[in-house]
Amino acid sequence: MDANELIRRAWEAVEKAGVPEPLQEIAFKEAIDFLRGDSGELPAEGDSRSTQQRQTSRRQTRKSTNGGRTNSSGSETSVDEGTFFADLATESDANEQDLRDVLRLVEGRVEVIPPGRTLGATKADQAKAVTALVAGARARGLNEDPVNAEAVRDEVKRKHAFDSGNYAKQLGKMKGFNAGSDRTEIVLRTPWVGEFNAALALANGKTLDDAE
Repeated sequence: MDANELIRRAWEAVEKAGVPEPLQEIAFKEAIDFLRGDSGELPAEGDSRSTQQRQTSRRQTRKSTNGGRTNSSGSETSVDEGTFFADLATESDANEQDLRDVLRLVEGRVEVIPPGRTLGATKADQAKAVTALVAGARARGLNEDPVNAEAVRDEVKRKHAFDSGNYAKQLGKMKGFNAGSDRTEIVLRTPWVGEFNAALALANGKTLDDAE
C-alpha cells in the first residue's frame, strides 16, 4: 500500500467511526498504525469495532505492560482516593497530608484546591504551578503515561491561569514536564519531582525546607 492510499484509508476510517474532533488526530495515527500492521495484523473484514474502540483496546494493552491503571484518553480512572494519594506520596516523597491539602480527586480529574492567586505572582507562574501539580499527580498518582495534556490545560483554565498565546512557551521552560509527541500529551522527565514539590510547597504556603 503506497503512502497516499494509506493516508486515504486511515482518514476514511476515522470519519466512518464518527470520532469526536478533539480525538481525531490520535485516532488517525492509530488507524495509520493498524493499516501499517503495527498491531501485528490488519483489522479483519467485517470488524465492526470503531477506530476509537480499537484505540481503547490498545491503550489497555499498553496499560497492562507498563503497570498503569489508567490512560490519557480523559476517561474516568478506577484508582481510589487512598491509592492515589499513597502512590503519589511515595513517588514524590511528599507528605500525604500536604498532598491532600492541595489536591483532590474528583471522578478521575485531579483538581487543585487553593486559589490560583496563591500559586504565583503572575498567571505564567500560576500556570506552571498548576501544570506541575496536575501533571505530576496524574502521572504518579494515576500512573498515566503519557499524561493527558488536555486534562491539565482544563485545570489551568479552571484556576484562571491559562493564556492560550503563552501556555506552550511556559511549558517549554519547565524542565520536568515536556510536550509529548503532539499537543495532546505531556511527558515527565527526572526534574519533575523538584518542580512538583516546589509547587506543592507554594500551594501550602510553605518553603521547601518547611515541607521536608
